Amino acid sequence: MEILSKIPAKSLVRFRCVSKFFRALIADHGFGVLHRSLSLTLPSRASFLISIEVRTRDGDDPPRRGYYTLNFSEQENLRRRRMLRANRVGFLDSEPFLLSSPSDGLICASKPNGDVAVRNVGMRQRIFLPRLNQYQGEDCALLLGFDSQSKRYKVLMSVQIVDEESRLISYEYKHWVFTVGVDRSWREINNYCYCPFFPIGDYPHCDYNNTNVYVDGVIYSYNWRTNHSLVPSIVAFEVGCESFSVIILPDEITSRSSYLLFKKSALLEVGGRLAIVFVHVPDLLDILRGGECLCYMDVWTWEKSKKCWEKITITIPLAGSRLIHNAKWMRFATNHDGEIMLLLYTYSEKFSILIYNLKGDAWSKFDISGVEKFQIFSSWKVTLHNIVDHVFPLE
Repeated sequence: MEILSKIPAKSLVRFRCVSKFFRALIADHGFGVLHRSLSLTLPSRASFLISIEVRTRDGDDPPRRGYYTLNFSEQENLRRRRMLRANRVGFLDSEPFLLSSPSDGLICASKPNGDVAVRNVGMRQRIFLPRLNQYQGEDCALLLGFDSQSKRYKVLMSVQIVDEESRLISYEYKHWVFTVGVDRSWREINNYCYCPFFPIGDYPHCDYNNTNVYVDGVIYSYNWRTNHSLVPSIVAFEVGCESFSVIILPDEITSRSSYLLFKKSALLEVGGRLAIVFVHVPDLLDILRGGECLCYMDVWTWEKSKKCWEKITITIPLAGSRLIHNAKWMRFATNHDGEIMLLLYTYSEKFSILIYNLKGDAWSKFDISGVEKFQIFSSWKVTLHNIVDHVFPLE
């Protein structure tokens, strides 16, 4: 068991064919927990999944989607040349739109018709969850978290309530929970006050995955458009006891427009804590007038025991600031080495990544190759997911 727990999931898929004993052991619940715990400590088992949606200019054809993975530890030679190669994940091409991924690697996907699936990318395993009649397609948030007590994954579904007669949208929400591998149907939670953020037409440049994060048994998400306030706060969902609470954002953040908050910031896990990362980009007119062109990044971390925010401000070097100024899109992620990643898609139609190491207080920049160049498109939907290799059973 110790030897097999140190083997990547891709190899373990093949090893299931060795014998009935191997097959039973790899599918065992306890072995999945052991392999998952070890993967969280090994950088070689951590990677990033880039999802790209492309629509044609006329909009008649259905959107296409491409998936790529980045693994830093496997590309030491390229890293010396400040290059990283993205690897195409072809078996995911037929997958529906990705909605959520927790910090340890499973992804939750949904189709407009109400189908919901949970997939383990490393094992190429997928299960469909029962369809919920109240599911409203785009008016729905799907969030995925891990319950350390039951050792099971849970999916939280939140739907905005619509009056069937008047078709008016209220500021109340319904919530359901599904325990993967245990429940046969969705269980409703009677709480109408809180709403995890989901895609809204007012924010076409927002990455939905940067508005929520799973940290140590809690799913955190921007609490958006409730009866109490139109100003975002953070709603915390305890996966184990299935209860909600609210965290007030720092005044400096709530004073900014929601558009800038969702476009240039992210909820992330930094050093085992909930964090808000916000990138400040100087106004172009100020730069033309001779102002400062350097960008900088605020990192707010939530001290759970003290119930307060702690802030550090990091200056982004000139080369990185120029890259940010030339970026159409900005996506965020973190890894288990305490590094913050900024994935950038520039106007020259190239992908680059900026990495900040909190421990070493150092920036790195890499160009990304291997991503297909899509010639015809009118809009991009790019998401960045942190995934960890593990064989935790879904059934």
